[in-house]
Amino acid sequence: MTTATAAETVDRVFAPVQQFTRGYLLAKSTDAYGIELGFASGSQFWVVGRAGVLGGCPAEVAAAAIAFEPFDAVRTAWHAVPAGLTHYEVARHYRDRIAAWGDRCLAGVDRSALDAVDVLGRRIVEAAPAALGTLFAGWRHLPVPASLPGRAGLTIHLLREMRGAAHIAAILACGLTPLDAILAAPHPPPRTGPAYAERMGYRGPFRDPEEVREQRLEAERLTSAILVPYFAPLGPQGLARFGAAVEATCATAVP
Repeated sequence: MTTATAAETVDRVFAPVQQFTRGYLLAKSTDAYGIELGFASGSQFWVVGRAGVLGGCPAEVAAAAIAFEPFDAVRTAWHAVPAGLTHYEVARHYRDRIAAWGDRCLAGVDRSALDAVDVLGRRIVEAAPAALGTLFAGWRHLPVPASLPGRAGLTIHLLREMRGAAHIAAILACGLTPLDAILAAPHPPPRTGPAYAERMGYRGPFRDPEEVREQRLEAERLTSAILVPYFAPLGPQGLARFGAAVEATCATAVP
């Protein structure tokens, strides 16, 4: 029977989770929904939708939790919540968009694979302490969708939030700032370097990314290492099943 280690599975599911979650993050339908709610842009809906699990805290707190977005952009979005809505209600709306994306894109996926993603994925995210990250803890606390595809979609999002929380901790542990992490991101262009930082809303002059290249690579390794203890309880066979289910689910998702 196929087996896997926790470290192998952490790395195996990273790209599929990123691929799936970018679907609804970048979808025009998600942006349009936010604008219908009353936001000026989809990016504002994303900021408040993600960090709204913190409630009506100061913008500085929301920016700290998100970590990688420029403060001015977070502050503008945080003060743009449409009349009649709270920050937490916006997060619930964003959760509904994720569940709807799962219902739509995962409807044709084998139910045994979806069940493995949801049940085993939940075991992983429940194994982590809330102290791993405030956004992760807040999203884990939101109500679970009724449908299996919607639940699986939300569980995949929780796995992304979980890795994001670990990544913030790793970046800081390696002596980097969030801006350093963006400048030296180990991704192919255009998702790295000064031009990418400017697209995100940062303004130079910027440091040379090569100054922190090795620290940035170490932060990637440390991010995975932080997550290993929470994957490990699945055991070798459960880890192999989970990794295969995530790959199959995300590969066959239909936008």
